[in-house]
Amino acid sequence: MRGVRRAFVVGHPIAHSRSPLIHGHWLREHGIAGSYERIAVAPDAFEAFFRRLPESGFSGGNVTIPHKEAAFALCDALSPRARAIGAVNTLVVGADGRIFGDNTDAPGFTAHLDQSLGAGWPERAGTALVLGAG
Repeated sequence: MRGVRRAFVVGHPIAHSRSPLIHGHWLREHGIAGSYERIAVAPDAFEAFFRRLPESGFSGGNVTIPHKEAAFALCDALSPRARAIGAVNTLVVGADGRIFGDNTDAPGFTAHLDQSLGAGWPERAGTALVLGAG
């Protein structure tokens, strides 16, 4: 039997993140032995946190503000999506200790548009305005 899988969300600030609640629900729902932890890391401590990941016992995790670009620069390997965006929000720690980075922001955003507007929305799209604070 495989051991408990540990994952995280890292950011600064991070206390507001609902990710542990959401991911914890799905771990329980699917009977997966695991945890999803919130980790506060200040910008000046992020590189040290990142370098310790292979020995940390974490399988991977999510990256949020303000660390997405710093994580991008530190990854051993990157998805084509992450390279195009220039930032990562998902890290996977390989068995060899190498850290792979991906970015799921764009696919998540377009999947929501597909669901809300229908699959043909790009052909009907006009000008769009995206507002955000993160």
